[in-house]
Amino acid sequence: MVYKILIIDDEATIRRLLSVLLKRNGHEVLEAQDGESGVETANVHQPDIILLDIMMPRVDGFETLRRLRANPNTAEIPVIFVSAKSQVEDRVEGLRLGADDYVVKPADPTELMMRIEAVMNRSRRQIRRRRAATHAFVGVRGGVGTSTVIVNMGSLLQREGIQTLLVDLHLAFGSLAYQLDLLPPTYSTANLATIAPETIDEEAVQRCLLVHNTGLKVLASSPTVPLGITFAPEHLTAITTQAGHCAQVVLLDLPTDPDIIECVANQLDSLTLVLSNDPASLHSAEAIAAYLRYLNMDERVNAIVVSHHAVSKQFVTPELIEERLGCHCLAMVPAKPESYLHAEQTRVPLILNGYDADDMQVYGRLSETLLKRTA
Repeated sequence: MVYKILIIDDEATIRRLLSVLLKRNGHEVLEAQDGESGVETANVHQPDIILLDIMMPRVDGFETLRRLRANPNTAEIPVIFVSAKSQVEDRVEGLRLGADDYVVKPADPTELMMRIEAVMNRSRRQIRRRRAATHAFVGVRGGVGTSTVIVNMGSLLQREGIQTLLVDLHLAFGSLAYQLDLLPPTYSTANLATIAPETIDEEAVQRCLLVHNTGLKVLASSPTVPLGITFAPEHLTAITTQAGHCAQVVLLDLPTDPDIIECVANQLDSLTLVLSNDPASLHSAEAIAAYLRYLNMDERVNAIVVSHHAVSKQFVTPELIEERLGCHCLAMVPAKPESYLHAEQTRVPLILNGYDADDMQVYGRLSETLLKRTA
């Protein structure tokens, strides 16, 4: 499970080491350099658990814990002391004040992760079920490059330490796993479609995830047609909901199926139409945009244009998208056919294959814009 974890420690090196460890394990990390700011951060951001040092100037760890327990908004947040003070009386005092566990520095990474999990499992309060920022992408026509955009954006977010999950809601023939060299997938969305929707929980989704060597997670579609299997609306809702508990950001690859779009519409922070640079693509996007207005999604709809060939004239411009679709154009992905072909052949996304400056800038702006909507 992904937790929001607050580190309160006056030593920057310790905070950095703990932060790297926690992010590698998929957790969201907050930091505070002293007890006073730690109490304020906990009150505002409501972390799932706090790792607290004892020896800090002005407000030490014991007093910080007293203040946390005295505030109704933070009183039940689990706290683990992580301290170099190893005397029995220190551990006893920490537990007496209401700490949930006590770990002596330097903490073994595996032991610390297990202690965090154990404390959360026996926590007195129910874990706040935070939903990930969920952004969907729909290719207005086949082959416009929707999966490529999702894979590169997901790779960039993961590289920046944001635990990201890619979900392919095509029942079959999706290409997310292929582009990341994760074939053949042992499990896919087809496995989830075979069980009752009410039994699809976070654990069921986690069992079906593929994990790239960067830490990027993928819920792939089936590589073959699953005979006799279809997605009921309840399956789609359950998969999207539970995926939101498995990462900080979820990127959905949606088919141009109005029924599927309608099933997940209420769970989306945004939906981005992916167009190519041609009039027919813009025409198809108009029809989909009209349907999205019918679903009252106007304010959550965006567009991006993926250029497949270098041309002298830009047929689909941001101004034309604003006029014809009534939405904002987030990015214009430049034509680089040889680079993208090489990425497909090597199954290494362009963002991870040489860090092309132009593409980093395009996907960086795209990621920043979408994440601002859920900040």
